[in-house]
Amino acid sequence: MSGLESADAPVPNYTRIDNDGIMDFINGNSTRLTADLNMNIDLHLPLSQYPTPLPPAVDSATSSSKSSPINLDDPNSTYIQKERRDLQCRLIRIFFDAITSKKTGLVTKLITGGFVSPDVPNEYGLTPLLAAVEAGDGAMVCALVNLGADVNTFGTPSKRSSSSSSSSSSSSSSKRKKGKIDNKPPADARTPLMAAAAAGNLALARLLFRDFHANDALVAGDGQLVLRLAADNGHREIVDLLPSRRGGEFRRWRTHHAVATRRIKRSCQGIGAFCVLCVWYIPKAILWSLPKYLVVLPSVKLAKWSWKNKHQFGPWCKKQVKKVPDRTKRAVQAAGRAVKALKHAPKGMARFAKALAKRMWWIIRGILRAMKVMCLWIWESLRKVGLATGFMFLKVVSAMHTAVMAVLSFFRNITLKDVGNGILVALEALFVGLPGAVVSGLRAFGTASYKALVHMLGFVAKILWWIMEELFEYAVFLPKQLWKILAAIGSSVAKGCHEILVWLNPKRH
Repeated sequence: MSGLESADAPVPNYTRIDNDGIMDFINGNSTRLTADLNMNIDLHLPLSQYPTPLPPAVDSATSSSKSSPINLDDPNSTYIQKERRDLQCRLIRIFFDAITSKKTGLVTKLITGGFVSPDVPNEYGLTPLLAAVEAGDGAMVCALVNLGADVNTFGTPSKRSSSSSSSSSSSSSSKRKKGKIDNKPPADARTPLMAAAAAGNLALARLLFRDFHANDALVAGDGQLVLRLAADNGHREIVDLLPSRRGGEFRRWRTHHAVATRRIKRSCQGIGAFCVLCVWYIPKAILWSLPKYLVVLPSVKLAKWSWKNKHQFGPWCKKQVKKVPDRTKRAVQAAGRAVKALKHAPKGMARFAKALAKRMWWIIRGILRAMKVMCLWIWESLRKVGLATGFMFLKVVSAMHTAVMAVLSFFRNITLKDVGNGILVALEALFVGLPGAVVSGLRAFGTASYKALVHMLGFVAKILWWIMEELFEYAVFLPKQLWKILAAIGSSVAKGCHEILVWLNPKRH
């Protein structure tokens, strides 16, 4: 009997106490049930899909019925449903653990015994064959295919599923609440051949493509082909193995364009919020809120208080006039004490001079440290710019030499492509390397200026630097957002041009 025939054969209901001990193996020697409980659970074997989450009503009913009697005769009771799902999930988890740990015998036993289907996915959408390809196990791939696994089934890669487990669970719960179950694979789902090509595993790619005749013309939701995944990741051996294929160009561009559109949307939202802040909130605060709460309302309150207490103004003036002689006497006495204190002036001047000298030495030392920082910045910037300039000069000379030698040899030893590559390297050094060194020097100037100010002014410099930094960010906010929009538009256009070139040459890097 073949693997598929045994998987389709009728399977009896398994009990907690069975002859093969397979349920003890699945349960993992669980002690959640009492020793005298003999429970019949129909697991609906073989498992071909991952169990769907239970409705919230079942979960709440199960948690509330822990202290109440359990009806074991009803196969649709909430407790039986939860136990069934737990056992199904544990069985699929054991199956995938056996695949990743390369236990071919256990995998064969679970499939031929009618417990799981060879294409059953795990909770994240990872298929068994895709898991075997990611593990790099050719023997497991052969075993699964011989047991009936479909080599053209799409699955969710494990890296993607592990990073999006929380988001996928929340989205699935929200869809369940709305009553909508979407079984459509995600846009970045991959076939086993796609996974092998993207990883650069030539042996598995040849095994799937030549021996098991995997379809290399399938297009993923994001437009990716096997050929494009291999070419984009620089795996030339796999590109040479595969035939030229066209397809998915518009989907790939649309996927890339969606990312660019999100960036443009965020930048436009930032520009809108910035404009509202500058046009409405700041003028409102300066022209209305601050005058109202700092000038108008306090003045009105003072005027009301003065009018209410106007009968006390005359007695207050009379009282102040009576205090004038006493205040004059105290002023004369204070002047006399000041004259007597002049005899201690030399000591005070000495202490002042000493403190001034210490302060001047602190300032001079800070200036020297600041000069050291700036000198180091100048040296480092000149070194980077000099190296970038020298590298650019060498690449220009190398490109000229390549072109001359190609002409002299009539393009026999040096091809026109080699000349073009040399020119491209020279242009990259001129328009990328040298400006990058200059920009790096300007960034280092900001760091050096900050350290120099801190050496000279201390904590005051940190406050001043923070203020200047915020003002600078405020001034360059709009240009930065506009640049992000232009960069996103340019990226989308460049992706479109790249897809046109790929359509002309499907094996293009």
